[in-house]
Amino acid sequence: MVARRGAAVRARIDRRHVASALTLIALLSAPALLLSQDHMRDPTDLSGWEVEQMAFRFAIFQQEGQGLQSQAEIDRAMGAPIQRGSEHAWIFQPIVSALIRQDRDTTHSLTLPIDIVTAASPDALNPDVQTNASRENEAAGLDLVTTVRDDDQFSYQLHIGFHFEEYWGSGMIGGAIIHRFADDNATLRLGIETIFDSFDPIQPDGVDPGPVVNRLGVAATASISQLLSPTTIASASYTFTAQFGHLETTYNSVPVEGGGRLADRYPRNRGRHTLTGEIRQAIPETDTYFALSYRLYADTFDAIAHSAMLTGTQYLGDVWVRAHYRFHHQDAPSFWMASAPSADVPEWSLRTADSDLETLDAHEGGLNVRWFFERRGALTALSSYVQLGYVGYVRSNSLVMHVGSFDFGFGF
Repeated sequence: MVARRGAAVRARIDRRHVASALTLIALLSAPALLLSQDHMRDPTDLSGWEVEQMAFRFAIFQQEGQGLQSQAEIDRAMGAPIQRGSEHAWIFQPIVSALIRQDRDTTHSLTLPIDIVTAASPDALNPDVQTNASRENEAAGLDLVTTVRDDDQFSYQLHIGFHFEEYWGSGMIGGAIIHRFADDNATLRLGIETIFDSFDPIQPDGVDPGPVVNRLGVAATASISQLLSPTTIASASYTFTAQFGHLETTYNSVPVEGGGRLADRYPRNRGRHTLTGEIRQAIPETDTYFALSYRLYADTFDAIAHSAMLTGTQYLGDVWVRAHYRFHHQDAPSFWMASAPSADVPEWSLRTADSDLETLDAHEGGLNVRWFFERRGALTALSSYVQLGYVGYVRSNSLVMHVGSFDFGFGF
């Protein structure tokens, strides 16, 4: 994400990138549009390869805010007061996904996300070491989940993913065992995933000293869901993640009182605990559905976070309307600081001023409207649809984000 020249240049929208993203969606949509003219196959015929659904999404993220780790649009003169730099950013994200059935017992879920990012914060790195090719950052990925149903009680999953961008690449592989029991009213899932990241160690002054640095993460998850009544489902999950290697964002920095910056330094390992619970309630008489969830997070950096979310869905014939609200509170890691008193500190001393990690409250609200223009039996995930969505996100430390999205999917 090391971007274009200028210490105080705001990120701009490159219309060519927007056009490229829309063109990509159009090209990838063409086969689905053609196939949708004649896709009503026998739903009981599951003997061979079949594309059951293709879905397409285009989202635009617009962000405004200020963060102590950012050097954009601040006075860098010695003796200048500590300031929060700009976190202005635009992100354009087209996503293509497909659900492919290989046979009666095997399905493949494929997702291809693309990110086009312009951001003010990395733009503010030393202009003398930037190149024109770095003015915007494009990223692409691939995510594949294969599920094999062994019998009425057990299924197995294989999860493979890759992500590539200008200065960073990552890969992941994982698997899970799914067990259905209690007359198919309960499901237990045990999974493990390994994620490997490799990236250029770009410093706060924009210099890339090389060579690449790495981090490794291993996550183990156990989850269970239980049908409590014909209209109520409860679920819970626990995930432990162990991370090793360079965990900090290498170009983030801490402002020094009196002037200057110190690069972020994190411990070289971290343990992360995540506990979630959710209850879903249906009201068949009005075709209304609610979900209430809670998430607890704690790690060995002494960071603790609580999140609660309420989601409501109302069906109105061939349309559903879904709204959600989420509240989030977090406490900063023990080594978070707004500034360093002096630049004369040991290289290994832990520090960060990252605004994503400081103590904060956040509020998020969203609204989505989906129209099923072609049914696949009941209104299921395999029905064809068009969807419009908006999400607003506000943090107590001066960050605001707006997300608009357009989705459409075709069932085959």
